[in-house]
Amino acid sequence: MATLTISEKKESIQHPQQDPLQQLMQIATAYVPNAALWVAAELNVADLLANGARPVAELANHTNTNEDALYRSLRLLAMVGIFVENQPRHFALTPAAELLRSDHPQSMRDMVIWIGDPFHYKIAADLMHSVKTGQPTVEHVTGKPAFEYFSSDAVEFDRFHRAMTTMSAMAIYPAIEAYDFSQYHTIVDVGGGHGFALCTILQDCADTHGVLFDMHDIIAGGEQRIKENNLDRRCKTAAGDFFQSVPEGGDLYFMKHIIHDWEDSKAITILQNCRKALQSKPNGKVVLLEFVVPAGNEPHLSKLIDIEMLFFPGGKERSEQEFRELFAKASLRMTRILPTKSSFCVIEAEVA
Repeated sequence: MATLTISEKKESIQHPQQDPLQQLMQIATAYVPNAALWVAAELNVADLLANGARPVAELANHTNTNEDALYRSLRLLAMVGIFVENQPRHFALTPAAELLRSDHPQSMRDMVIWIGDPFHYKIAADLMHSVKTGQPTVEHVTGKPAFEYFSSDAVEFDRFHRAMTTMSAMAIYPAIEAYDFSQYHTIVDVGGGHGFALCTILQDCADTHGVLFDMHDIIAGGEQRIKENNLDRRCKTAAGDFFQSVPEGGDLYFMKHIIHDWEDSKAITILQNCRKALQSKPNGKVVLLEFVVPAGNEPHLSKLIDIEMLFFPGGKERSEQEFRELFAKASLRMTRILPTKSSFCVIEAEVA
């Protein structure tokens, strides 16, 4: 009888055998529970269950939906651990479903609404174009680059930026725990969107100042958040194009999930502009909050989001070596990568 080597035994433990047919069908039909999840999030079903289990008839009445169709959708989600049918035709929250509540401190509702958006299906359906050409799918489908398209579609613009705020919440609290932002006098958040990450850092660092930098049609949302957080005296905004320049005066140039949006030449341009702004700050740093793709078959969120980059802006998720090479081409030197309790890493660089 054949015996397994140590490495084969380890592999079998990490990747237990699964019926190949079931495995294939699970992936082939993944869009079905995804569609049901989007419906549940859009209908705020989790909010209706915040105080305990309820019959599907009540849920259908509150959401103005067909009772049988809603039941079948929730039954499918319960099968995969999102909601639970704790008695016939009655549903309650599970830990995963709790995250769909709009009032949950770690709510993922806005992210689910963006990722499960029917617009996403339209883009994903044409992935073959990107695989053949290497070009972003969204441009082939809509005729416009991703961020230009978002600016032309109010619904998708809102869903996208709400999802990015959710992504900021996922990333920034573990990053603050892992990295000392208080050592800097002025943090310039390049491409900072509506300012959730920067405002959170400034709330944690009482003596640090900030500059929120993004495009003209985005920065208004950031100004509102700065006021709501009473940070007017320590944080200002600036609008512009980071492919042209970034505001001077910072000793930390911070970017959360920005570099992954762009292919290498554009990413290098952004990093070079940050380096130029650091010319008078010899001890200044560039810090990225990004995924770092692990080698081999290890499961990691980065490998899913990497295809999202192919769908939309045309960028990519990168390995440690790819980040090192990217910085070098921008005359920066990567100094360290700090893992966090989230899937994100803090990646630090200095002027080479």
